[in-house]
Amino acid sequence: MIKEFEAVRQWKNIRGIGHNAGADNFKAAVSQFNRVQQEVNEILDAIVVNDPAEMRDAVGDTIVTLINISNILEFQAEDGLSQAFDIIELRKGITTPVGDFVRYGKLSDANKTWCDENQGSAGDQYFSREMLTKLTSEDFIKADYVK
Repeated sequence: MIKEFEAVRQWKNIRGIGHNAGADNFKAAVSQFNRVQQEVNEILDAIVVNDPAEMRDAVGDTIVTLINISNILEFQAEDGLSQAFDIIELRKGITTPVGDFVRYGKLSDANKTWCDENQGSAGDQYFSREMLTKLTSEDFIKADYVK
């Protein structure tokens, strides 16, 4: 367990965030989701004005609100992170010239062929676990990527 995640949960409980939700966790979770959106917008604002301190603060605040949502909905944020990473860890795809990752299933046939050649496991949307230690960023970045 990430110690800061537990500290956030304690902070949330002390402040009573979602405390009165009772059987209506939905309303408390929606309230925290609105906070997530607010914080994500602050990340964008900080990026636009190139304010690194505000970027860190807004990312941190976003993580706090996500931990709060998971706690209100009675699961550990760490479990959600682990579940998501278990799915994406071996996912094949292409990183575009601007740094966006496009997963294999959303690629054109030509780009799928490029993935198969560079990441192995031809025809599959995931590369093999043995490739995990062999692949480098060059195996994902496709400078001439076209949708």
